[in-house]
Amino acid sequence: METKNDRAAILGRRRTLQLLGMGIGAATGLVALAGCDKGAPSGGGESKGGAGALDCSATIDEASKATRKTLQYKKVAATPEKKCTACVQYDPGKFGDCGGCKLFTGPVQPEGGCLSFAPKGAEAGTPG
Repeated sequence: METKNDRAAILGRRRTLQLLGMGIGAATGLVALAGCDKGAPSGGGESKGGAGALDCSATIDEASKATRKTLQYKKVAATPEKKCTACVQYDPGKFGDCGGCKLFTGPVQPEGGCLSFAPKGAEAGTPG
């Protein structure tokens, strides 16, 4: 037999859970919106010709950080002809506006570069 107090307690718990769920959903939405303007130029740092304007700073594991350091990956290539977008290892759009690399995990700047640059077209092999 259900009493009036039991029904009120059930509705109270149900309403609390609904409000909690809406609060979590709203907080998640605000966090997502806060991340939307990270692509705006910051006015400093490594922004060079708009290359630093993209937010390609996702969490990167330690092994990938070590590989990036070994390959001397930079957010802006020292030589424009050897930027990531011209490399066979580059995977465009893998991380939204940021690309990925076949040599390590995580996003890379399209204008970035490293020691393992291999020009597109060279993957076809030897001529003949």
